[in-house]
Formats: sequence, structure tokens, C-alpha cells
Amino acid sequence: MHRPFASVTRWITETLASPWALGVALAFIAVYVVAGPRLGLPEQRLDLGFFLTFTTFLLVFVIEHQGYGDRAAVQTKLDELIRALDADRSKIGIEVRPPKEIDSMRVEAREREGRRSTE
Repeated sequence: MHRPFASVTRWITETLASPWALGVALAFIAVYVVAGPRLGLPEQRLDLGFFLTFTTFLLVFVIEHQGYGDRAAVQTKLDELIRALDADRSKIGIEVRPPKEIDSMRVEAREREGRRSTE
């Protein structure tokens, strides 16, 4: 169950983080405002509520785009540090594993650290 859900959520995240997503969102809004009433959709009043909703909607794409790039860069840097330090390479790419597997790896690492500190 985790793998299909993870694949879908990863695809959604990558799609929303794409620069094209912002352009598509703007195009949908423009079509709705201009052609919506002609297509039988309710007419959109250009008031403060609309502009606040519009701004929030666009910021979702901007924030997702920025966050995706930052997360990808941090993961790449961490993977490179693991390689450079010749540490446990099983941690490379851990972010794509199921949450239960990540949690078990975290518990194992804490137990190892606890054993080291008592020696």
C-alpha cells in the first residue's frame, strides 16, 4: 500500500513544484475570469476576497517549487557526505523508503549510539 501512495504523492509534489504548474494555474484562473460567465459558470467578482484567495493559490505553487528544490539539494548534499565519510551507505536515498523502514533505521541508529556511549 505504501509504494503506490508514495509514487502518487511524489508525482504530485514534482508536478506542483514544476514551473509549468504555476503557468497552468494562472491560465485556469484567466479562463475562469474571462470565459467563465460565457460558459455558464458564476461570474467572479474582483474584490478583496478574490485577490486573497488568488494570492494564496499562487503562493502554494511558489512555496512548493522552492521547497522541492531545497529538499532535493539537502538530500543530495547529505548523500555526498555519507559517501565522503565512508559511513553506512544504506542511509543513502532513505527518503524514498516507507516510513516504517525509516523509523526502524532510526531506532537501530539510536540503539547503536546508546551502546557506544555506555562503553
